Amino acid sequence: MRAIRTGLCAAALLAMPLAISACAGTPSAPSAADWGQPRFAAWQDTDPAYRFFPGDSLDVTVHSAPELSRTVAIGPDGRVSLPLLGNVMVAAQTDYEIANTLADAYARDILVSPIIEVRRAALGPQNIIVGGEVNNPGLVELTGPVGALEAILMAGGFQNSAARGDVVVLRRQPGGALMMRTVNLHDALRGRQGADSIQIRRHDIIFVPRSTVAEVSVFVEQYVAGVLPLDQAFSYAIADAITNN
Repeated sequence: MRAIRTGLCAAALLAMPLAISACAGTPSAPSAADWGQPRFAAWQDTDPAYRFFPGDSLDVTVHSAPELSRTVAIGPDGRVSLPLLGNVMVAAQTDYEIANTLADAYARDILVSPIIEVRRAALGPQNIIVGGEVNNPGLVELTGPVGALEAILMAGGFQNSAARGDVVVLRRQPGGALMMRTVNLHDALRGRQGADSIQIRRHDIIFVPRSTVAEVSVFVEQYVAGVLPLDQAFSYAIADAITNN
């Protein structure tokens, strides 16, 4: 358990991150210079600490004032409502960061050296977006760990025009930079072990080009470029745009 508090060393239990495997093998990451704008950040296989979004629920324990402890849901605006505090913005923060945020808020004329523990209670929809040459492009809700091929099958499968060997996965870094890697799903469809090694995460975007991976630049410029790290509202907006265009 990790501890947090204001002014002293305090405690906050880190919630278990989503079970996500590191990607095996060497990703095929063509040089961004070959495609012009936009330029992509280097792909990172490491699993970052889980960040909470609207729809997730938290167990908040105030050890120095147990009567203030609550299980709370993060609202559509990214805030939680807690006794004596009102609404506090916590979206896109880790459990450790949320504990710090709440401890600082309670320390302002409410509690002396509050000790806050934050744990994950439940997760909201784990949505991803699948676009391009698939039969049902748009928002896909994950029900468990999936790879890129499974995600595409959940979106109705490939169209005949799909470039199955150059499927693109787009992912935001915590700071907002867009990462990209390609997956050869021809090999996965042939049953080759390890061919679909990437595990899809919440808010990933999967794009199936028509003929060449360079088409991803047009897709990113049209729907993704310049957007801050994905949240639930943007997921629905981009899915609607993909589905209706």
